[in-house]
Amino acid sequence: MPYEFFFSYSRSNSSPYLDQFFEDLCEDLRGKLGLPPGHPVGFRDKHNLELGAEWAPTLLDALQQSKVMLALGSPAYFQSEYCGKEWAFFRARMAAAKGAGALPPLLKSVVWIPFDIARLPARVGELQLLSGAKEAVHNAKGLHYMLKQIVDQRSAYNDFIDALSDEIRHAGDAHPLPPLPDPPALRTLAPAFAAPPAAAAAGGGAAQILMPSGPKHVHFIYVAADPHEFGDARPPDPYVDSGAGDWRPFFPADPRRVNPLLQQVAARDELAFSSTEVPFGDDLIQRIDAALKQRQIVVIVIDPWSLHWDAQRPTPRYLPLLQQLDARLDYHWCVLVPWNDEDAGIAPLREQVAAAVHGAFDRHATLLPNPLFYREDISTAAELQAAVAEALTRLKEEVKKRADVARPMPAGPARPAVTGPSSAV
Repeated sequence: MPYEFFFSYSRSNSSPYLDQFFEDLCEDLRGKLGLPPGHPVGFRDKHNLELGAEWAPTLLDALQQSKVMLALGSPAYFQSEYCGKEWAFFRARMAAAKGAGALPPLLKSVVWIPFDIARLPARVGELQLLSGAKEAVHNAKGLHYMLKQIVDQRSAYNDFIDALSDEIRHAGDAHPLPPLPDPPALRTLAPAFAAPPAAAAAGGGAAQILMPSGPKHVHFIYVAADPHEFGDARPPDPYVDSGAGDWRPFFPADPRRVNPLLQQVAARDELAFSSTEVPFGDDLIQRIDAALKQRQIVVIVIDPWSLHWDAQRPTPRYLPLLQQLDARLDYHWCVLVPWNDEDAGIAPLREQVAAAVHGAFDRHATLLPNPLFYREDISTAAELQAAVAEALTRLKEEVKKRADVARPMPAGPARPAVTGPSSAV
């Protein structure tokens, strides 16, 4: 039997409240379908999914067979690359099934934490993003709020669960959705969500003073060698296929790849950053300058062994550019250096490897050390995540306080804002 709904959510939103919502919805559906307790009606994957891997077989099957997708909308959700890929996959199923008609109303979003519909891409806003009246508590404040205030919100919450389960059941029955005959691979599927555009200032009848907001986007640059380049110099396991964002800084104790590990941090609700992985290249300095002009943050994560290996080459690739960067004193980028004491290939070379790192960042590491802009000896994945969260928070304030205050001239009468539809097209 196919699932009644596929539960798509950002892992940074995981909480007991989210667990309760999922279970309440499943229980209501089971009752209406006459199914026994515990019978699976909704698919929820709890694994830490990594971009760059293939779809897990159980997850791919659920994406192919579920009747409806239910997206748990939040700022973190709409900034998650992986959630954007789940959305794009299910929308492709809908587009393949619609023929010449409109998209069937099978991809639905509920508001977990309020988000700005006007900032979403057009192909996302075309689908159902709100349920019922915009001013209803479940839309205006979100289901997370309702569950936190459940003593006062119990009746409204129960009514919402009842209506949502009916909507899922009736939509799934009315619009049978076949699986895709040739499902797209995770690596090649473009996510549905783009980085949110800068908010446009609303016109007004009088001059306004707009206080600068902090950056909303971070570029991650990983200095980790491609295992195809260093040959037998080191086992390739920590670098997976191509190094860079595939690199696993704390392998073998922690097998997670560095880019999805840090993107999850950036997308947390308390940070709400969109993010991109930027390849290391000869244009490093230009990218750093471009990020500053766009009021964006850059986090450079260094594999110490890759710098040690690079220093031995006749023509180093990383060191000259990193030394140029070290000579600068900007306020919108930082360098983080994880160190894996369980890596048998690095431990015997610790002094030489540390010398290579300090040779690249002599100024930041020794002459003018400042943990806001340079941190090394980060020894666990949890420490690395905490260092990124702290860096984003503090660098955001550094950029914000240096921004000019905008004083736009009057632009005439304000235009009505378009916030997107409240029901499926």
